[in-house]
Amino acid sequence: MTDMTDAQVLEDPWARLVQSPRGRGFRALTHHEFRTVWSTFIVGQLGFWISFISLQALMARLTDSDGGWLGLLFFMNFIPTLVFTPVAGVVADRVERKRILIVGYVLLGLLMSALAALVLTDNASPLSLLPFAFGTGTIFSFNAPASQSIVANSVPSADLPSAVSLQAVGANASRVVGPTLAAPVLALWNEGAAFAIYGVACVVVVVLLRRLRLTPYTPEVGAGGFWSRLRGGLDHARERPPALAALSILCVSSLSSGAFLAVLPLVATDVFDRGPRGFTILAAVTGLGSMVGAMTTGFRESAPSLRAAALLVACFGASMIGFALAPSWPLALLSIAVVGAFYFSGMTTLNTLLQSLADDAKRGRMMSLFVVGWAGLLPLGALWQGAFAEAHGVRAALVVAGAITGGYAGVAYLIGRYRASGGPRRQLARR
Repeated sequence: MTDMTDAQVLEDPWARLVQSPRGRGFRALTHHEFRTVWSTFIVGQLGFWISFISLQALMARLTDSDGGWLGLLFFMNFIPTLVFTPVAGVVADRVERKRILIVGYVLLGLLMSALAALVLTDNASPLSLLPFAFGTGTIFSFNAPASQSIVANSVPSADLPSAVSLQAVGANASRVVGPTLAAPVLALWNEGAAFAIYGVACVVVVVLLRRLRLTPYTPEVGAGGFWSRLRGGLDHARERPPALAALSILCVSSLSSGAFLAVLPLVATDVFDRGPRGFTILAAVTGLGSMVGAMTTGFRESAPSLRAAALLVACFGASMIGFALAPSWPLALLSIAVVGAFYFSGMTTLNTLLQSLADDAKRGRMMSLFVVGWAGLLPLGALWQGAFAEAHGVRAALVVAGAITGGYAGVAYLIGRYRASGGPRRQLARR
């Protein structure tokens, strides 16, 4: 990797900043390889959000906003993450990760080109969109562990917290900017043009990836058959405490509260009578808060720990309750920003912790467990939250979700603190 020399640090004000304590969150950007990885990630994420919003808009146009079709589209887009990501983790430890991403984006570019042609020739139907949604989700499920793992191969271990936090910042920035860019594309042209733009973005990503030079790592060889290697990922998590405890916090928070974005439209319309524009504002403010939360992880001096992650996730649950009980629109906007900040600060800390615990030969499988826990379980969480909100109201659904998340993570934090103190023997010794 290309690191900056001492002379460059002295001559370059930007270099002096990132090498100082104030700039530690940006240190990963001093490495050329990470800048390339980050660029491909940003371009890919922007394209994803433009196409995702456009696919939803197209389904809504073709079905006159039928809730059943829209729900089925969401399910087909995200269920591959739950089903295929563990397999993708095994692949990411057996095949060069850069090659996985290149193949994935080539296939994605072809898929988007075909979808653009279908729309531009007026041959799209609601049923025809479902295979494209499933195909896109499948490609992303295979790219995700490789994309997460490749970050650690682009920076020294000391700059890993900065790299992970910057990747999370990029994800949230894309979530805010992508839909904003999709609006004029849909207004001036149509959904087909948006899919064509994503196809071009995939070409750009492939060109950037081909120029990437990563820290050498040796893909795993041997280690038995496929199922043996799949179990090896779980065994690795058990062998690297507190990885399993971190994953349990991640899974509980995703199942209980991670899908809070799914019910934000109900908060905007049913609670505050702000309509679709209110939902857009809530989503944008959540994204801004999430960027702040993710960035703070990179600036933290201490190494990531289970206690720090548990405390942040507990605060996420508590802030969710505060948002649910917000009596006014301004307070709701303030509290949802806090929710986003604690959510992504906690998730980024968990990600960094798992990255630091993983052996590089098994990093793909460790990251596949993270992706399953973080994204794969969200559709299941969205199902129960939506049903609970329908039966008891969206405020009650958010309070219950926040209480489960905050309670579980809070107990994990207290247990970790108790163990760190040495338990009852050390307490007796102090007396």
